[in-house]
Amino acid sequence: MEDITKKYKKYKLKPSNESMKELCQPSKFKLQPQQTFLPEYLYDNKKKVNGLLIYHRIGSGKTCTAINIAEKFKKEYNIMVVLPAALIGNFKDELMSNCPGEDIYMKDSEKQKLKDIEIDSTEYKEIMEKVNDRIDKYYKIYSYHKFVDLVQENKIKLKDTILIIDEIQNMISMTGTFYRTLKSIIDKTDSTLKVFLLSATPMFDRPVEIALTLNLLRPQKTLPIGIDFNNEFLSLVKTDQGMFYKPINLKLFKDLTNNMISYYRGAPPTAFPSYDFKIVKCNMSEFQYKSYLTSLSKLDNNIKGSFKDVDILKLPGDFFLGPRMLSNIAFPNKSIGDIGYSSLKNDVLQLQNIDKYSIKFFKIFKKIKKSEGPVFVYSNFKEVGGIKSFVKFIEYHGYQNYKVFGEGPKTYAIWSGDESHHTKEEIKHMFNQKENSDGSKIKIILGSPSIKEGVSLLRVEQIHILEPYWNFSRIQQIIGRGIRFCSHKDVSKVKQHVFVYLYLATHPKEDISIDEYIWSLAKKKNKLIEQFEHALKENAIDCQLFHSRNYYKTDDKEIICSKKL
Repeated sequence: MEDITKKYKKYKLKPSNESMKELCQPSKFKLQPQQTFLPEYLYDNKKKVNGLLIYHRIGSGKTCTAINIAEKFKKEYNIMVVLPAALIGNFKDELMSNCPGEDIYMKDSEKQKLKDIEIDSTEYKEIMEKVNDRIDKYYKIYSYHKFVDLVQENKIKLKDTILIIDEIQNMISMTGTFYRTLKSIIDKTDSTLKVFLLSATPMFDRPVEIALTLNLLRPQKTLPIGIDFNNEFLSLVKTDQGMFYKPINLKLFKDLTNNMISYYRGAPPTAFPSYDFKIVKCNMSEFQYKSYLTSLSKLDNNIKGSFKDVDILKLPGDFFLGPRMLSNIAFPNKSIGDIGYSSLKNDVLQLQNIDKYSIKFFKIFKKIKKSEGPVFVYSNFKEVGGIKSFVKFIEYHGYQNYKVFGEGPKTYAIWSGDESHHTKEEIKHMFNQKENSDGSKIKIILGSPSIKEGVSLLRVEQIHILEPYWNFSRIQQIIGRGIRFCSHKDVSKVKQHVFVYLYLATHPKEDISIDEYIWSLAKKKNKLIEQFEHALKENAIDCQLFHSRNYYKTDDKEIICSKKL
């Protein structure tokens, strides 16, 4: 393949010196070079390139990039888009915007009309029907579940198709039905199928995920997976501090992943609010510590600290679940579950008493009381080990549920899998209003794992993460809900800053607690994954073109492109 950098030099990016205002409030919509390069490159090379991983990070406009690829091919190929159900609305919104061009799926006159009419009016519905008909003429858009169901019913044909899969990391699993079904239909289809995979985090939990992902592109030489991947690319090192992996054979890894990746870091840092990330160590009371120890001894075979022997790439999903929840809160009656929760009442919930049962709740609430803007609190546990108990505590202190009582300065809203799509949209709309920049409509959003992606929270002042998780990507996803591209563009400079806190339960008698250990695992895994990510960045087809926006002098490690100019 001829030198990409020479042929497409008009797309070469210059270093950015734009301010937040210039990036976030442009005078008119304009596609960025990373959004126009790929459609042209892929169309020019349609006989040679049948797939690509589009590894574009937050603020890169990767949905719009995917749409422009589809638009380039739509007269010759069927277009199929597969993505999380929660992101279908966002994808359609992009199609209705100026992203594919002016007046393509929604005409400007229709946009103006919609501003002046009610959502439930007949005219509104008629306009939206016309718009959806225009979209449906070219695009088949499915959620993961719907796509997999249709494949299993033999109702999906991928011949002469552009298949775009967003947030592909969600479908990647050695043993999962989604991945098996997807891989099998791709492998059965002839070379008229083109596969474009989108992800800001292609390795979410383990390095092998990149091999599973790239094998969906049907490379000439398949990447090893499972134990073969580990044997080829990982070396296990044992030290006094425990076991850790280091990457090996990265040159071979680069050879195998050649011409399969586009990488773009995303918007310049000036488009995002600045932030502080603080680890808050929470010293458990003797009462909470005893509950934690009791739970630990049941799981730990009475060998204190045996959890430290775990292999970071083989963690079970329920890893030390009980002690992790008791690191958040121990109930006054020493029970667990709903029986324990029932004892969380009356004087126990007073601020001067709660630290006996949950030092984390105590510290979070004190920080919230000092805040002047909206707050986001996250826990992996939506029931009594996390959000449900925190709700009981803040309700005792005068906070009310938005769903029941409506807006107000001491109002919270819950975002979990239990709320309907309509309720979530209403919460997001209210929370994100400019008038809520002081938290006077909804002060706190409480999020469970269902808030991980596709949700933008604006003007957030504080993010509180109740407990660690064993992969760093989850923590980054949570932080990414409140630190968004242009999320703080319309507040004063001093408020363009977010305080992020991660809470770890500790005790003086413990060398390392479960929370501290899980956090150390997350950091180890992240260090390993970062080295494979770096290899992908250096190996990207557009490494030279986008280098000045992918690497900043303040970065820890320089990106040295595999393909020289």
